[in-house]
Amino acid sequence: MTKKIAHSVKTITAEKSNDLITFASRYLGFDSIFKWNVDVNGFIVQLQTNDIHLEDFFKENFFPAAFDSDLRPHGTIYAINGAYDAEPGLYYNSETKTGFLINITTYHQLRSLVLGLVLDFSEQQRNLHFIRGSLVDLDGEGICIMGPSESGINTHTFLLLELEKARIHSTDWIYLEQLGGEKGRISTTISEQKFYLKNNIIKLIPRLRILFEKCKKEENYFVIDPWWIGGKDKCINTTRINVIFFLDPDPMRNEIAKRLTKKEALSMLLDAEHPFYNPHIIAFDNSRKEQELKFFDNLFDFVAVYRINTAKAMFEVQKEIKNIILSKEYLEPLQEEKEEIQLEVAEALKHISLSNIRKAISEMVNLSNVQSLSEKEIREMAEKYGFRTKFGNYNFVSTVKNRSAGLTVYIGSPKVLQAKLNENQKDIIKKLPKTVKEVLAYIKRAPFVRTTRTMGKNPDFTPTCTLYVSVHRKEMIRLAHMLNLSLFPNDRKTNPHLYIVYIPEWHEKDRQIIVFPEIAVTFVLGTDYYGEAKKGMLRMAMWEAKQRGMLGLHAGAKIIKAMDARTGEIKKYSTLIFGLTATGKTTHSCHSHNLDESLGEGIEIVQDDFIALRPDGSVLGTERGFFLKTEGLNHEIQPLIYNAITQPDGIFENVLVDYQGNVFFEDNTLTGNGRGIMQKKDFGKYSSKGINIPPLSEVDGILIFMITRRNTIVPIASKLTFEQATAFFMLGESIESSGSNPKRAGESVRVVGTNPFMIGDETEEGEMFYDILMKNKDKIRCFLLNTGGVGELREKQPDGTKILKRKVNRIPIKEMASLIRGISRDSIQWEPDPYFGTEIPKKMEGVDITKYDPAKFYSPKMLKNLINTLKQERTEYMAKFKDLDEKIKQAFK
Repeated sequence: MTKKIAHSVKTITAEKSNDLITFASRYLGFDSIFKWNVDVNGFIVQLQTNDIHLEDFFKENFFPAAFDSDLRPHGTIYAINGAYDAEPGLYYNSETKTGFLINITTYHQLRSLVLGLVLDFSEQQRNLHFIRGSLVDLDGEGICIMGPSESGINTHTFLLLELEKARIHSTDWIYLEQLGGEKGRISTTISEQKFYLKNNIIKLIPRLRILFEKCKKEENYFVIDPWWIGGKDKCINTTRINVIFFLDPDPMRNEIAKRLTKKEALSMLLDAEHPFYNPHIIAFDNSRKEQELKFFDNLFDFVAVYRINTAKAMFEVQKEIKNIILSKEYLEPLQEEKEEIQLEVAEALKHISLSNIRKAISEMVNLSNVQSLSEKEIREMAEKYGFRTKFGNYNFVSTVKNRSAGLTVYIGSPKVLQAKLNENQKDIIKKLPKTVKEVLAYIKRAPFVRTTRTMGKNPDFTPTCTLYVSVHRKEMIRLAHMLNLSLFPNDRKTNPHLYIVYIPEWHEKDRQIIVFPEIAVTFVLGTDYYGEAKKGMLRMAMWEAKQRGMLGLHAGAKIIKAMDARTGEIKKYSTLIFGLTATGKTTHSCHSHNLDESLGEGIEIVQDDFIALRPDGSVLGTERGFFLKTEGLNHEIQPLIYNAITQPDGIFENVLVDYQGNVFFEDNTLTGNGRGIMQKKDFGKYSSKGINIPPLSEVDGILIFMITRRNTIVPIASKLTFEQATAFFMLGESIESSGSNPKRAGESVRVVGTNPFMIGDETEEGEMFYDILMKNKDKIRCFLLNTGGVGELREKQPDGTKILKRKVNRIPIKEMASLIRGISRDSIQWEPDPYFGTEIPKKMEGVDITKYDPAKFYSPKMLKNLINTLKQERTEYMAKFKDLDEKIKQAFK
C-alpha cells in the first residue's frame, strides 16, 4: 500500500529551499511581514508570513516562545499569499528545517506543517516525544484515542467528557514527557494552548455549539480555548496514558472492541493509511520507521491497546469504550502477556539450573572468603558504623531508603510468577542467566559474613534463615546485625532452610531482587536497605507456609482480655490486625487500648508484622524484633512503642539524629520512611510469653481488624459479614499520601491481603481466608477500622496536583483505642450503615461517634458522588478476580 505523507508536502533540496526563501522575501517587505515564534514543547518554530489570517491562527493555536532577540528557531516556515507568479504548493527541506506554504490560505495546512517539522526534528535527534491522537483524563487515568482521519477521534473524545470526572487534555497531538521508569508511567503534557477542530463536531456536542459563536473560524475549522469547555473541571494540562483506543471502521467486522497484543497493535500502526496514524509526518524512511516502531514497542509495554470498530452505531461504540474504561479491564494483563512472561522465564531457565543455584548457596558456608561470626561479634562490628543516640542505642543510615518493589522478580514454575511485569523487570529476566553466572562467581571472591537464625518458635514450622552479606563495604555488617535482632538464635537444624545473598555494592544501574521461591533463595543486588532482608525472608517463609496448608498473613497479632458488657465475664480473644504500611497496624498491635487492668483486663503483644494462620484458628509467630515506621512517634500517644524502641537494644534506620545524639522522629529530612527494630521483650508485662496464638478451642474467639486509612466517607468502624471481610481482604485498601505522590494524593491503593509480598494465586489466598472464617464462624468477628478520618476535601489542579482544601477530621489514636476496647467488651451499639451495607457504631463509650458522620462535611450531592465512586472502584477491582465466589465480589454493594 502506498503511504500518504502529510498533506501533499513536497520535499525539496537545500538549494531549492534557498531559492524559495529568495522568492518569499519579495512578498515580505517591512510593511507587510508578520513574524512570530511559538514554542511546541521546547521546539521553537518561527512563522514569516504576509497573511494576517494565518498569523492570527498561528498565535491563537500555539504557545508563544519567550522573547529573546538572539533566539534561533529550530525551524522556520514561510507562508506567502498573493504570489501571482506561483502555483499553490507546500514544500519542506528536512536538512534546514524550512517549510513553505505558497498561495495556501487555510491554517489547517500550516498547522500540519508545524507539527511535521517538530516531529522531524525530534526524530533526527533520535529523541521521540510525540504521538498523534487525543487524550482525556478520567480521575487520573489517561485515555488516548488514535486512528485515521474521519474515524471519529474527536467525536468519541468529546463524548467521553460526559463522564463526571473526565477532563480533556489534547485533541490531536500529545507530548510524552516521560516514558518508562520503574512503575511504567507515561506522563504527558499539552502541545497547543487552543484546540483546532472541525466544524462538524458542534452538531453533536451542544456545549461546543454554543461556544462556536465566539470562536475564531475559517472554512470547516474553528479554534477554541479548552478552558471554555468547563474550566478546571473539564480540561487538564498533564496526565498519564493508561489505555489507547485505535479507531478502525470496518463494516465487515461484527465485534466492536478487541484487546490487542503488542504485535497486533504494532501491525495496525504499520498498516495504517498514514504511518502510525500520523498525517503530519513529512520525512519518512526505513530508519525513521524503525525508530517509531521501537518507540511504540516501548510504549505498549506500559499501556493496554484496543481496536474499536467505529463503523458500528456511534452510541453503541461509545458505550463499549466507556464500559472498558469504567471496568478498568485494561489494567489486567492479557493471557498472551502472562504466557509471554512464562516463556521469557522458561527461556532464562534453559540457561541456568535452580538446583545448582541452591547447591552453590548452601555450600557457601565452606568457602574461605565467608566468615561465620557470632551474634556478639557481628553486633560489635556493626556498632562501629552506627551513631549512638541519647538512648544508648544506634542509628544506621542506608543509601537506598525504600524497598525496590519495581525491581523485584519471581523466578520458577508458572505458579510463582508475577502476572504483570514492568520494563525493568522484563529486562532483569532477559539478563538473568548472565546475572546468575556473575553472582555465583562473585560469591567465591568477595568477603562475606554469614549469620544463621531461626524464624518462629514452635514444633511445626520454624524455618532456618541464613543471610550471606558482602562486607566489601565494611559497614554492611549492620544488615547481619539487624537480622539477628529480628529473628531468633539458631540452635538446631530445621526445615525449610531459607537463604538470602546480599550484595549491596552491585552496580546501581543493575539493582534487582531475584526471588527463587521454590528453592528458597533470594539474591539482593545493589541496595543496602534492610527491608529487603527482613521481607525477603518472610516472603519465602509465607510461600513455604502455604505449601503446608497455612495462610501467611501481613498482620499483627495479640491477645486481648476484656470484660464482656453483657455477662461481666473476662473474655480472652485472639486478635489479628491487618493493614498496609503506615495505616497503624504496628501502633494498634502494640497498644493497651486503655483496658482496665484492675478488673483483669489487658493485652499480650504477640507479633506485629507477619504470621501464619492455621485452619484451627491458631497462629504461628515469626519474629522477636518488630520492624516499625518511626515517623511521628510520640511517647504520649504511643507509650509502649516509644519505650520499647528507645531501649539500648533498639535500632534506628534512617532516623534523623543530631551530633549530640538527640532523635527527631518527626523530621523527614533524610526520608519519610524512617524505621526501627524494637525487641518484643521490651514491652515488659505487655509482651506475651510466646510468639504464637493458641487454637480457637483455647480462647473465647477471634477478633479480626482490617485497617484502612481513608479520609473522606469510609466509617470509622464497621462490623463485617464474613463475605465483606473476605472482600476487604481482597481489596487490601488504603490511599496514596501527598508525600509519596502529590498528583495521586487521596487516591485508592489496593493490595490483596494488605500483603505486597504474596507469591502465587491471589484468589486462592482469599478463598483460604474465607474457608477459615466459615469453618470457625461461631467464634470469629470481623471489623473494618478506618484510622484516617472523614471530611477531607482535595481539589485537582490543571497540572494534576491535588491541593488540600479542607483537612481530614482525623480520629486520634486514643479514640481508635477506645473503639477497639468497646469491640472487645462487646459494649458498642451497632446500627445499619446506609451507604455500604455493613453495621456502624450508634453509641459507644469514649467516642462521640456523631462527629465522624460524613453527612456533616459534604453536601448530599457530593456525598452521593463520593460513595458511588468508591463503590464503583471496589466493584471494578473485585471483578478482576474471575474465580472468586460471587457473594464475596458483591459484598459491598
